[in-house]
Amino acid sequence: MLTNSAELSPRLLRLYTGAVADIMDDMGYRNQCLPAAIRPLDPKMKVAGPVYPVRGRAKPPGDRPDPRYRQMDMLDGIFPGSVVVIEPGDETRAAHWGELMSNTARQKGAVGCVVNGGLRDSMQILEIGFPVFRKFHSPLTAVYRFEITDFGQPIDVGGVSVMPGDFVLGDIDGVLIVPQKIAAEVVATAEEVRDKETTVRGRLQSGDDIRELFEKYRVF
Repeated sequence: MLTNSAELSPRLLRLYTGAVADIMDDMGYRNQCLPAAIRPLDPKMKVAGPVYPVRGRAKPPGDRPDPRYRQMDMLDGIFPGSVVVIEPGDETRAAHWGELMSNTARQKGAVGCVVNGGLRDSMQILEIGFPVFRKFHSPLTAVYRFEITDFGQPIDVGGVSVMPGDFVLGDIDGVLIVPQKIAAEVVATAEEVRDKETTVRGRLQSGDDIRELFEKYRVF
């Protein structure tokens, strides 16, 4: 099922990863959560939108083109509403994302970045409020250590397949990849679950019994 990202992304953003993960589990999609070490720079940060996948590797020895030009090419490919998802491969020490990239990505229309690697310029990124999820922090520049190999192509992040057209949802609990073909169904079902949970939460706070509520609403 093809999806309208302009319509679906804001609905996905109003959901939370726990509900969406449960829906995908029930549908048989049980390997959609990116590595648990990927955390939001600020606990309140959320991100949702179609994936813009980026893959890289440790910079090989010897004379190589300046990797910053390839980074600029990657940034030029960003489309409005997208979430940049970076898999740095075997490079595990450098910062693969920073403030100037955040500013440029925002200018191009990106709504956030998820990197299975390093981040720097953290305070500046917090100041501009651009949602970034990262695995670790590093002051080390990528210029001498990392290069982008391709973007806009399928990637694998921690054993999770990430395809162009898939959706990302990230919050304090983690980052999910929602396959494009089930995204509309997942969002609609998760909205129903969210509404049931809101009802159950209110009735629990009024003293109702959890077992009776579970039998009626099937949420727990």
